[in-house]
Amino acid sequence: MKSPAKYDAIGVGIGPFNLSAAALCEPIASLSTLFVDRKPEFSWHPGLLLSGATIQTSHLKDLVTLADPRNPYGFLSYLHAHGRMYRFITSDFRGVERAEFDDYFRWVSKQLRNLRFGMDVQTVDFDGEHFIVNGNPDLTSRHLILGTGLSRCVPECAEPLLGNRVFHSDTLLNQGLDWKDKRIAIIGGGQSGAEIFRHLLSDDQRFPSHLYWVSSRSNFLPLDDSPFTNELFTPGYSAHFFELPLDQRLFTVDSQKLASDGISMNLLQDIYRRLYALEFLRARKPEVALRANKRMTAISKSDAGDYTVTMKDSLHGRTSDVTVDAVILCTGYQYRIPAFLKPLLSRIPLDKGGYLYNPDFSIKWDGPATHKIYVQNAAINSRGIADPNLSLMAWRSANIVNDLVGRPVYKVHNSKELNLWV
Repeated sequence: MKSPAKYDAIGVGIGPFNLSAAALCEPIASLSTLFVDRKPEFSWHPGLLLSGATIQTSHLKDLVTLADPRNPYGFLSYLHAHGRMYRFITSDFRGVERAEFDDYFRWVSKQLRNLRFGMDVQTVDFDGEHFIVNGNPDLTSRHLILGTGLSRCVPECAEPLLGNRVFHSDTLLNQGLDWKDKRIAIIGGGQSGAEIFRHLLSDDQRFPSHLYWVSSRSNFLPLDDSPFTNELFTPGYSAHFFELPLDQRLFTVDSQKLASDGISMNLLQDIYRRLYALEFLRARKPEVALRANKRMTAISKSDAGDYTVTMKDSLHGRTSDVTVDAVILCTGYQYRIPAFLKPLLSRIPLDKGGYLYNPDFSIKWDGPATHKIYVQNAAINSRGIADPNLSLMAWRSANIVNDLVGRPVYKVHNSKELNLWV
């Protein structure tokens, strides 16, 4: 007879979502958990922590507050611990800077005892009685909580040229490039593209000579942050969406894109005002070109070392080129099944929407029902556009923790929504 599993659950990946789960697991004395990550310490898109960049959601939608307002790992507790509470309130910020939320996450990660950084997970298997990580008998569990995050989405035409002058946006600050008097193309009309566009124009002494901002969308469109749209980021809507037929879910996710992937209105106003100042109030200005309805279809490198970006106009079908010194790909992210799951893949069914989810955020597999695989941030096609967003992370983590423990430790059904979809 084999020995019992060492842990009730092992979490793989420590981004915001598994950090949330770890923070809600920690106070429960009867629950033994370990969360691991190959990074040496917590980090949250460090290459995109641009000055002035803000999160697009309320600071109350933190790791724990919407599940347990008394939990010591909330954002308000962070402000109080750092002596910032009154200053934060008086500042009346339009949005919390991403750098401050990253620092909050780091503050929590340094206090939790169920985290282990610097561990690279190579394999996860099931030996008939428990899950085992890296074949290590000291890393066995009854359940798994996967929170490996999303991977960079890079256009196929750009993949052969990836390097320090053609790169994904979330490595921007890692490149160490000097943009002064360079020709730069930003590909992508979402929030990251807008933040980088503003960043490159922020210093009158160091801006590029030419800056192209290219979007396949019909315009540089705002985030839909209206009250009724924000009902999409509630537990009630998540439950409603889960019950829809697959094809309807896929169509709905695409139709609601601007509820999660649009540009913050404040940022659009900042950019427009900056362009006004550069056009009319500054002696020196860069050449700026905004190109909507254009999709990058090709990119090539010349013998001189510059790059030609080919774009196709979605309205007229015409193509055009720009020649630049660097290309920043603000082309988003997508979920990829982690390589360490290879030993289990034959036991996990998939459809065109990805994993097949259960209501408790575990996925279907052909192992025993007493051993579950919970997956965070891979259910956009099962749970809707809120899934990759910070908005419901505390609620989702609370559901997972309640299921692990087998009792309602956290309230998850006390939300009073408008129930627009009943």
